Amino acid sequence: MSKINQIRASRYFAAKVPEIKEEINVLTITGNFAGVLQAVVNHLKSLLQERKIKTMTSIIRNVGWVYARGSQYIKEVIGNLFVRSFEGLRKRCGVPQWQLLYCKFPPAFRKIYVRQTHNNLIKIQ
Repeated sequence: MSKINQIRASRYFAAKVPEIKEEINVLTITGNFAGVLQAVVNHLKSLLQERKIKTMTSIIRNVGWVYARGSQYIKEVIGNLFVRSFEGLRKRCGVPQWQLLYCKFPPAFRKIYVRQTHNNLIKIQ
């Protein structure tokens, strides 16, 4: 089975997140996969303000699905951009919201997040 590339991943996100479909399509045409993921992150922030945790977890699961089937490039961009954005989400959440979100993360995302958080703590010390 072939790995999901940037175009297929972008089309998948456009289908799964129709609220930002047009923005994703424009970014896909220009070959800006990092921009597509940033649009998804920005949408998650909006959903958090609206307290739509269930919708957020669905989108995070969809990104996890792409991550599991994606090319090495897809995995690197998701790990470095999407998962790194979780710290910003955590700061915007209350503790109960964050616990609910975190327990719904795909295991691969939890592992990346813990590693990133640990590395950031080491850099601070």
